[in-house]
Amino acid sequence: MRKTLFLASVVAVMLALPCLVFADGRSPGEELQAAVTRARDYRELALLFGAESYFPSEWEDADAFFAGIMTTGDMGGAIADYNAAGDAFASIFRLSVSLYAQAREDEIMMIRDGLVAASARASFPELFAPADRAALVALDKYEAGEYRAARDSAATAYVMFRVLETAFGAWQTRGEIFRRQFIDYAQDNFDRAEEILGETIYVYLAGDFPLALENAIEAQARYSLVLSAGWAALAENRSSLARTERIAAVEARANVNIAAREVFGRADSLYDMAVDSMQGEYFREAAEQFADAVALYVYARVSTLERRRAAAEAIREANRLIEEQIRAAQEAELNIN
Repeated sequence: MRKTLFLASVVAVMLALPCLVFADGRSPGEELQAAVTRARDYRELALLFGAESYFPSEWEDADAFFAGIMTTGDMGGAIADYNAAGDAFASIFRLSVSLYAQAREDEIMMIRDGLVAASARASFPELFAPADRAALVALDKYEAGEYRAARDSAATAYVMFRVLETAFGAWQTRGEIFRRQFIDYAQDNFDRAEEILGETIYVYLAGDFPLALENAIEAQARYSLVLSAGWAALAENRSSLARTERIAAVEARANVNIAAREVFGRADSLYDMAVDSMQGEYFREAAEQFADAVALYVYARVSTLERRRAAAEAIREANRLIEEQIRAAQEAELNIN
């Protein structure tokens, strides 16, 4: 029953696609071999371009029909079946190849657009030009119907843009290391990353894109280790500062002062979060949280001291006024007497 339904569905495909025309005088055996080869070739093409993923049910039907064709007995029936299978695979392939090409284009353009938005193309135009050319070659080959070559060119273009994306990410990490002066925290890794990033550009321009990608990934990883080491040291430094400022705030009684204790409580919450981040090795978050906690501890302490000074000044002013009133009363009493 399933085979019958499949054959019925293939009729429309056979009307839409050109049938294979054989030269006069070809033997049935040669016709059968040609039909088998054609079906296998289109099946391989369909697999290369993701037919199983794009059209799973259609692929399952066509593949099951192809696998079930019998070559013994009715030679004419076998030839017709293989031609039908070839037409079905050809139809699935032609539908799949357009989806595959669009998916590869989307992947490439997503990376490229991100790099352009980050000003990578403006900063390194000489590195972008080869990748752009590779993408255009893939498009030209696809439009010319050279699908296998287009697939290979698209894969090359994608790897090239991945190299650019990863290398630019490494370059940005490198810039942050310099801005924050973190080089000394992992000097060996930094020096090796510098060498590898240079090698990445060299082999990329030489056309060895898989090796260029490996190098770019390693350079990024080493720069990331340097950055992480720097953040870890900074987090530890700010942790010590936060502890010192907390002690000072407690000594100023900021933790019990009505006006300051809410701020002190927020500082404690941030301090606890920073400690958890440190334990989880989220050093950047820890450093930032400790810095915020320090600011709040200082604010709570200074606020408490300012209010205490203001209160003391108010008491002194009140005492001064009372003394003046007493002196005035005493002077008035002396004048009366």
